[in-house]
Formats: sequence, structure tokens, C-alpha cells
Amino acid sequence: MRTLFTKKNKPTDIQRVHKASAWLGVSEFQVFCDAWQAWYDEKPSEKRIEPYFVDFLGQDAVPFWVRNYVRLILNRKDLLAKEKKRLYVGVLTYYFPLLIFFILIMRALL
Repeated sequence: MRTLFTKKNKPTDIQRVHKASAWLGVSEFQVFCDAWQAWYDEKPSEKRIEPYFVDFLGQDAVPFWVRNYVRLILNRKDLLAKEKKRLYVGVLTYYFPLLIFFILIMRALL
């Protein structure tokens, strides 16, 4: 009975960072740099971002400014539509040739 009332598992901050980097087509480090620039309105150096990124890799620590940026990115409808389109194209380009191959093999056997 308890399982009926539990909330849906929400993605962790780490999963959100990975998802945002995949949607944007950039590395996680670049997500950190973009988040810094969006929050502080200044372009960061690699040395400035590196300690936060090392904590992210080693201890799964996501700074507040990265968390905020990632949530903004994942809530953008245009990126969501772009990701859905990319997934559909990926599925079609993978399975359509297999379907054609299967049909040709079946015709050859009959």
C-alpha cells in the first residue's frame, strides 16, 4: 500500500547535469562554465571552475548556480522539442534499415 502513495523518483542533480550537457551537445565542464557566466555575468577561467568541477566528479557536489542553470535549460521547450526530434531520427535511422533487411530476407526465403 505504501508504494501507491510514494512520489515519482525525481532525477538527481548529477543526472540533470548529464542530461543538460547531452541536450546542449557540450561537455559537463562547459555546462559549469556556462552556468557560472549565466549566474555571475562574467566569463570564468578554467582555473576558476576546476575546483567545483573536481568536487562534482569526486563527491557528486553540484553548486547552486549550476543547479539553477541546469533547471532552466531542462525547462526550455525548444530544447525539449529538439531532443525529441533527435531521438526520433535516431530510432528511424537505426531500425528502418533493419526492417528493410528483414523484409528482404523474408522475401528471399519465401
